[in-house]
This record gives sequence, structure tokens and C-alpha cells, in this order.
Amino acid sequence: MSFKSLSVQDAVHSISNGAMIVDVREQDEFDQAHLENAILVPLSSVSAEKINELNPANKTILIHCRSGKRSKVAANVLISQGYSGEILELDEGINAWIDSDQPVISNI
Repeated sequence: MSFKSLSVQDAVHSISNGAMIVDVREQDEFDQAHLENAILVPLSSVSAEKINELNPANKTILIHCRSGKRSKVAANVLISQGYSGEILELDEGINAWIDSDQPVISNI
């Protein structure tokens, strides 16, 4: 099992096809800016069990963080724990998303 790193445009396509967005940053980062419909699961609490609870339909998941480092760690954690769903990750994180003029939501 492995994960696939996506460009922003490929991530937009995956989201439009129903991928569940998992944000592995911290709460304060999420509050500043996040993708619409993203579910916050900080890296410290990522587990296959947690994702299965949040995603009982076993949809494709798209993991992202700020720059792409934590999302790759999270993807590898899920793989090491036997997560069976399809795992995608936004290669350069929300930074690339914002740089590409994609919409974000702020709680501030």
C-alpha cells in the first residue's frame, strides 16, 4: 500500500470527485485558513482507527498540511497501521493551495 502526492489541480479534481479532506495541522493553523469541508485531525492524533471512524464509507482521503511534510508523515502512519482506503496527499500543502488562488475558509 502506498499514497499518491497530488498537485493542487489534481487535488481539486479529487475533491470534486468526493475525496474526504483531512487537515493534519494544529487547531490554530486550521482556524487561520482551511479548505472547505476539511476535517481537522492533528498529526499527533492521526491513526487508521480515527480515520476509519470519520470515514465509515471508506472514501478516498486527501491529506494536507502547511507545506507537505506532515501530510506525508500522516500518510505513512496510516499505511503502517494497515489503513485500507486510498490515500492522497497535497504535495506542497495549503501553501501551494493558496498560491494557486484556491478558496480557503478562516475562523478568525
